[in-house]
Amino acid sequence: MTVVTLLDQAQQFLYCDDQLAALATEVLSHAPAEPAIRTALACHLAAPHTPAATLAANAGLEIATVRDMYLFARRNPQLPLLVGSSYYPHRLRWGFAAATVAEWLRRPEIPQRIRAREPVLAETMEIHPTRGTCNYRCRMCLWSDQAEFTYATKQLDTHGLMGVGDWTGVIDELAAAGVRRLIVSGGGEALINPDLPDILNHAVGLGIEIHVYTTGFSIQPGSRLFAALLRCHRIRFSVHSPDPITYDHIAGTRPRQRALERVTTNLAALLEERGESPAVGIGMVIQPGNHAQIEAMADFAEACGVDWLDLRKDEVDVTEGLDDAQLIVVRDQLKAVRARVGGSTRIDIGDELVMLANGLSPDRSRTAECLGRWFRPTIGAFGHLTPCDLKAEPRFAATGYDLGNVKRSRILDVVAASNGRRIDDDCAQCMPSSRTGNAVIHKLLDDLQAGVSLEEQPFV
Repeated sequence: MTVVTLLDQAQQFLYCDDQLAALATEVLSHAPAEPAIRTALACHLAAPHTPAATLAANAGLEIATVRDMYLFARRNPQLPLLVGSSYYPHRLRWGFAAATVAEWLRRPEIPQRIRAREPVLAETMEIHPTRGTCNYRCRMCLWSDQAEFTYATKQLDTHGLMGVGDWTGVIDELAAAGVRRLIVSGGGEALINPDLPDILNHAVGLGIEIHVYTTGFSIQPGSRLFAALLRCHRIRFSVHSPDPITYDHIAGTRPRQRALERVTTNLAALLEERGESPAVGIGMVIQPGNHAQIEAMADFAEACGVDWLDLRKDEVDVTEGLDDAQLIVVRDQLKAVRARVGGSTRIDIGDELVMLANGLSPDRSRTAECLGRWFRPTIGAFGHLTPCDLKAEPRFAATGYDLGNVKRSRILDVVAASNGRRIDDDCAQCMPSSRTGNAVIHKLLDDLQAGVSLEEQPFV
């Protein structure tokens, strides 16, 4: 590929949308006059996960030129406006890179240990402290206890469910290993586990930040669980439609349960009782059944008074895919909601949806090796440690991705025993967050190997 072709592709990416083009033009107009730096900057913005040496080779540049471009990017006051915009299709990827660089600067032993295949845990860990079941049957959920996809049929239940003592013991180990953030999500619905208040309170008592993903159906205002949730940092309610009929259709709930009404009431109670925390938001997974309700969901979130609304696509294709006509409807609504100004609810659009709104094809490129276990490993309901949340779920579990069981062994012993095993990035389905994480971690490690320090990264 010639330098001209590479630059042309980068410009097509940055100028595919009028708002994105205006932001990109502002950044590039302040770049040094040297064409080489401008080329490197445009190519970097179009693919920020590209290693510095690869970018230099592809663009016919010296790696020193890429480092000069990184320096300009760090100092350019216009750049945060671009990469933080809902018009930029790599916003979440850039944010993950910035968070990772900040973490590695605090804990420089992490990249060193990754490269040496030594036991180490990132600051973020996902756990599934559930009873291995859920009171919903969401159509696009990664988890399922239907006849075909269960912990039993996947032989994940051999050692029994993790009990409260198991979880508090593991959390003690995680805190000692430097874990600062726990994502409570998956493996069913955590809030129907009667031990969850004790697990959450134990983690909060150790100074660990807690993020909870829930249907919100089982929150009971005034209960021990409700009090424990008020001590968490972030809580995201999965609400995939503002319409009760559509909600029941997607969630598998029955009309007589009045599920959406109950969830909305619980959400309001949490907002009413909270102090400075937790932050409370809504997550909506866009799929055929609700594809025309994005603007209505934005209105619903604003009316509820939540802090943010996450808009994501069914990106592992559990439900039937959106057809061309539905994609057009989705694209038009995304354009409408991201053009809104002045609302109190922040609308957070996933990178794949931003690409759709901009008329681009999603970036589903993969890496040679899966490094998920070094940025968001997951402990399943039965104690299995897996590289990511997807592989902890019965629907996607596979023997080759089971790193060991923390119910039987200390977690760092499990990590140490499994670190030498290479995991190819060849899963049939992969979460966008995992694809993003893999690409970014590979880039940062490659750059360190090439002599580009963390302090030089443009994400700082």
